[in-house]
Amino acid sequence: MKRFQAKQNTIFSPEEALSIRQRFNEISLKYGFRPSPVLDQNFLIDKGVLERETKYAEIRKTDTVLEIGPGLGFLTELISKQAGKVIAVEKDKRLEKILSNELKQKNIELIFEDCLKISFPKFDKIVSNIPYSISAPLTFKLLDYDFEKAVLCYQKEFAEKMVAKPGSSDYGRLSVMIQYYFNAEIKEIVPKTCFHPQPKVDSAIGMLSKKNMERDKKFDEFVREIFRYSSKNVGTAVKIAYQKELKDERKVFMLGILELKEIFEKIYV
Repeated sequence: MKRFQAKQNTIFSPEEALSIRQRFNEISLKYGFRPSPVLDQNFLIDKGVLERETKYAEIRKTDTVLEIGPGLGFLTELISKQAGKVIAVEKDKRLEKILSNELKQKNIELIFEDCLKISFPKFDKIVSNIPYSISAPLTFKLLDYDFEKAVLCYQKEFAEKMVAKPGSSDYGRLSVMIQYYFNAEIKEIVPKTCFHPQPKVDSAIGMLSKKNMERDKKFDEFVREIFRYSSKNVGTAVKIAYQKELKDERKVFMLGILELKEIFEKIYV
């Protein structure tokens, strides 16, 4: 795992006359950097939103904060002013020179690896503007870590699915998994105009805190299987998925977590 320990100074400060958008253009020109559509790179360049993300996280000087996808380091720099340490994980090796040159605070550690392929160092909070394409795998990966709070900028549609209620069109496996293991809420909607390059859809800042719930891999598998047949009634879904008879005419997508838990226990008796 390749790591870089950052030194001193700042990529941008409130005193700078340049806006973040102008600073983004300046750094991109300096290093010949262009965001990659293949890597799902849309960088958040609205200072107000960046500042609110750190406020939602309630960062303390004793906190170690994990950031996934630091981009050009604007959020990283803000976090570093409030946290004891920032661990920023970046997949794009093109950003290695930019971040190691421009981010020089001593409390920033840069790791240039794929976040889905490494084990995270110990952290207290995670604050990140993540690529849309890794929203589900990264969020599920967080189930294996103990931390206080996550503030993550997701695609709006994904965030709405996380907090969806039974019976709604957005409700599904993701909703159940998130709500079973986390307290989840949407803090604000972020317009697509706040990003560069501008994505086709709006985003949302989601906040997650872990419940005191042991990971149950069998229940996770059950949720995945049963929601393959979310529009069918429970009896039919159970028969197809588990070859068991169960008289239940309710639709799968109408079931809350407690009801799903009851069915799970009947199947695994």
